[in-house]
Amino acid sequence: MDGYCVSCRKKLFGGRKVSHVLNFDPPKENNYREYQHLTKKLSISGVQLKYSLILDGTVLKLTESAGQYILKPVPNADHILNKDQAPENEHLTMQIAAQLFGMDTADNALIFFKDGSPAYLTRRFDIKPTGGKYLQEDMAQASGRTRQGQGENFKYDGTYEEVGALITRYAAAPVPALEAFFKQVLFNYIFSNDDAHLKNFSFIESPMGDNILSSAYDLMCTELHTPGGVETALGLYKGDTDNEFYAREGRYGQVHFRELAKRMGIQPVRANRIIATLLAEKSAVHQMVEKSFLSAAAKQQYLSYYDSKVRLLGTNERLIADQFRKSTFPPDVMVRVFFYRGKQPIVGKIIHTLADDPASVTNNHFAFVEEVNLKEYNQTGDASLVTVIDADTVVEVREVG
Repeated sequence: MDGYCVSCRKKLFGGRKVSHVLNFDPPKENNYREYQHLTKKLSISGVQLKYSLILDGTVLKLTESAGQYILKPVPNADHILNKDQAPENEHLTMQIAAQLFGMDTADNALIFFKDGSPAYLTRRFDIKPTGGKYLQEDMAQASGRTRQGQGENFKYDGTYEEVGALITRYAAAPVPALEAFFKQVLFNYIFSNDDAHLKNFSFIESPMGDNILSSAYDLMCTELHTPGGVETALGLYKGDTDNEFYAREGRYGQVHFRELAKRMGIQPVRANRIIATLLAEKSAVHQMVEKSFLSAAAKQQYLSYYDSKVRLLGTNERLIADQFRKSTFPPDVMVRVFFYRGKQPIVGKIIHTLADDPASVTNNHFAFVEEVNLKEYNQTGDASLVTVIDADTVVEVREVG
């Protein structure tokens, strides 16, 4: 790594040429008192220590007040796997969210201590350019949940639907805020972040004084460090496990996220667009992971978790139309459809029969005629030759040459 690019320097440091190597070592036994003195109020999120930095000219320094940046070294908890990968895990996941999916994220970078060990650096978005802070309130505070009132696990008490209700009630522009929140929730699921709790979503005061949803923060693949746990920090909505898909798979599928969007008041066409967007960049995600600073083993694990979720979530009309560069559905091409759990692929054409049926669109079903029946169907229009496909179970639609 030769240093930060011009764009990164502009976002993080106002264009100043700041080194990607800090002039001090990470917290260790021999310097812990110095860290403790300089950062008297250490913030602990789970097992992650956070330190406050200030930019003095072109040098980042530890500070106990007026911090402009947050520094996260490698976690020191013994039960965390792949600890040394944590800084790049968060940096990579945040960059994927911003670069590939256009999500509003906190500005961030990977940085290194003097001894070469990595850390995650992020610029605080609650600091005003003129000094002082924008008012910020996380969703635990907004919902009135506290450690005293709800116990130690207060930030895990609730559902994402309830957070959506808070956004509807308090955000100055609730519609775009709800869509941004829904996108974050689905992104966290796809990238196996099981720690997106109430304190990891916030309202913040805008420069105009409005109450808006803050930039996304703390995005990472937690499965890389604490595998085998729950897949989401909060439930999606009450009763989210009471359906056929969950009974079969024991996990959330696309049907759950469509239902969450519906309950939050997001229009189906918008929800389907967001779902399609987050499922559409498989090749680009793989490329970013392969080019990252993760170890070879961590890259393999990261992509394994990601690929598993993408397969589980299936496809939809918008994603298929985009794949074939069509403005409307269905594409007039011969395709091979591949299904989840190894069901035999089928070859034929997707037809328009159900494309205008609201119930079919809502349930993510489309009509298909297999190749062996196409000639007869085109001549007779016999409905018995049509197969209704549940797109939630489709992992790939590939054009047949």
